[in-house]
Amino acid sequence: MKKKLANNLSLKVISVLIACVIWILVSGTVDPVRTNVRYSGVKVEVKNDGYILDAGKSYQIADEYQTVTVYVTGKKSVVEGRTDIAVEADLTQIVNMDTNPAYVPVTLKSVSGISEEDVTIIPKTIPVTIEDTATKEFLVTGMSTGTPGSGYVVGECTTDPEKIQIQGPESVVNKIKSVVATVSADGMTMDATKKAKITLIDQNGEPMSEEYLQFFNISDDHYVNVLMKLWRVQDDVKIKANYSGTPAKGYQVDKITTTPETISIAGSEAALKKLEDNGNTLEIPGELINVDGINSDLEANVKLSALISEEDELKIPEEVGQSVAVKVSILPYGSREYNLKTDAIQIQGLASDLRASYNKDEISIRVKGTEANLDALKTGDIKAVIDLTGKTAGEYTIPVTITLPDGYEQVEEVQATVQLNQADKTSE
Repeated sequence: MKKKLANNLSLKVISVLIACVIWILVSGTVDPVRTNVRYSGVKVEVKNDGYILDAGKSYQIADEYQTVTVYVTGKKSVVEGRTDIAVEADLTQIVNMDTNPAYVPVTLKSVSGISEEDVTIIPKTIPVTIEDTATKEFLVTGMSTGTPGSGYVVGECTTDPEKIQIQGPESVVNKIKSVVATVSADGMTMDATKKAKITLIDQNGEPMSEEYLQFFNISDDHYVNVLMKLWRVQDDVKIKANYSGTPAKGYQVDKITTTPETISIAGSEAALKKLEDNGNTLEIPGELINVDGINSDLEANVKLSALISEEDELKIPEEVGQSVAVKVSILPYGSREYNLKTDAIQIQGLASDLRASYNKDEISIRVKGTEANLDALKTGDIKAVIDLTGKTAGEYTIPVTITLPDGYEQVEEVQATVQLNQADKTSE
């Protein structure tokens, strides 16, 4: 038996060698070596920045040098699909801080299965700008985004702390104009406090990159608390317009109208109670509407923000128009303005295949008479007619013929804008 085994020994050795060769060939095919597998945008971790800060200096690294490209060579199974590739820049490698900029080598951090000789980092060194340190104090402005629950708006946003101190590179600190902290108010129906990361705003009003934050020594670790106070929305608040001055001789103010007539206002409970005590009415002060020496209608556009202030604890919701149109009707003495519904206007000469509609619900008719007659006149006593003879589809501004009872005089001509469209054959 032993003799038989000895006779096959050489054959067995050869078989083992062949198997090894095959394994090597197969493993090289299945797990080949990959050269310069690229990982771009690898973040450079700064190490030992205290080396600079302890010297009373600050530093910054330009955005384009905060990431590098890493090329790795090795077995496919080792070098492809890695998520743990990490590099660092050790600031203790800076020998002379008076050099501006100073260059620091970028090296591979300890990564399992990859040795430094199999790694190429581009660029190999990065510039670090070293400069004097500046310290400034800034107010933090709280801001909200999103839409609170129905019937509420964010009335106040305050921060805790109200101020923060920022210390960092002098050139960058001097770029800061303001500091804001923004939180979401989506769906809120009660006051809340939320934590928010600060955003630095530059002199152009643009947000500065968050990457700058790493170069600053900022109190409260870049975060502040934002307190949001919700205000309830009060609908159907009337607008009352006052005026100042005296119209031209022989003329008077007949009436003042506003568009819209009512708006929605949000406010604190105390402010809304005060508004309620005033009949839920927002007044436009007379100094904003001056009629001195005027002998014709006056129209003005008033910003609602001019009617309230922060001290009032009132706010116009964003979905509400931010201005109101005011019209002051100026009439001669002994005259008055009446509003007639446009659907009361008689139409003559309208082609049978056309339908007419008006751009307004009412027209204004100015009438002169004695005070007793004017008090007695009703809109139903006024007859209005337009003639559309020969008109085709389109929009027209047509004179309106007004007929008044005896003892009344029309002050000025009246026009109406009419839209003519083809009649719907089905309904016809």
